[in-house]
Amino acid sequence: MRLGTCIALELAVAVGAVGGLVIGVSRVSTVAGTYVAEREAAAATAPVVTPIRAPSTLPEATLAVAIPTPKPTNVFGASDRELLAPIVGEVVRVKPNRGGTSLSLRIDFASGARASFKPEQTHPQSDPRREIAAYRIDRMLEIGHVPPSKSMAFTVDALVAATDPRLRAYVAGRLEDEGAARQGILHGEVSWWIPEIKDARIGAFSLDEPDGMRLWESYLQPLAKPPAELADYLAQVATVVVFDVLIDNADRWSGSNTKVSPDRRVLYFMDNSLAFSPFTVGHEMNLRPMRAMGVFPKQLVARLRALDYDALVAALAGPDEGELGPLLTPIEIRAILARRDHVLAHVDELIATYGEAAVLALP
Repeated sequence: MRLGTCIALELAVAVGAVGGLVIGVSRVSTVAGTYVAEREAAAATAPVVTPIRAPSTLPEATLAVAIPTPKPTNVFGASDRELLAPIVGEVVRVKPNRGGTSLSLRIDFASGARASFKPEQTHPQSDPRREIAAYRIDRMLEIGHVPPSKSMAFTVDALVAATDPRLRAYVAGRLEDEGAARQGILHGEVSWWIPEIKDARIGAFSLDEPDGMRLWESYLQPLAKPPAELADYLAQVATVVVFDVLIDNADRWSGSNTKVSPDRRVLYFMDNSLAFSPFTVGHEMNLRPMRAMGVFPKQLVARLRALDYDALVAALAGPDEGELGPLLTPIEIRAILARRDHVLAHVDELIATYGEAAVLALP
């Protein structure tokens, strides 16, 4: 028994040494037009291991080595790699996503995976590169609430052929009129499909309606004492507010765009294609809730202080942009840093008044 144990230990040490590694159409149209056309908002603020000696003759043995599963860096229950890997291969079903004016499809693959596909299109409010950029910045900041995303391309013919015959003419028409196909190929991004979502709420209100926003803003104050059961949820709300200012997502609070898990405990940062403007301060619809907040997530603020241009470039670079090209331009990257500076100026002003412990009270 001890010999077998020693053998197993030695083999385990050897292996260890080698191994190591849907919005209403009118509202969306209004928001999109505002995002593209309106002016930027005014600035808010300015031990040693002893080797085990093996016997000269080893009995035959089989050692099963368990490979650890990568730890998820998100709130979706599996690693990004596990979620994205099956999104490949034959398309077996296509269905247009409901609501909104953007061109967006639900795609089922022969692998059993499902994804949301946003192609390059005529609608300026739905740029697929921005979804991938938001995903990568979310992971760089260790937030983990944006669905994993990657670039992908499909032939128009394959998408139409996989559509239900009753919707085939409709989908074909939209792809022709709104899709920016190149030689019959639509390039875009796929996001892992969250199986079930609910509208986000707080108390008796929707999270994004005026009464709901006033309620959670009142809880996110230095002297407030919100219900203990809401602590984690409020931290997520504060995080998405800061995230949206950083990427200048002008569509979060436009209506029906704050979604949560079925148990209403996890807030999903979905639909980020109306983001990354060149504005150095950002849109008022993002800044107003941020200015109304008096407490912020401590770890996120620390990561924002450490953020620089090179870190953003490294986070946005990758092998899977495909034909989408650079995810963000240098101007758009510098605008992120400028908006970050406004967030930190607001936080530092609050710290000067209330103290760091009171302001950075969220984890």
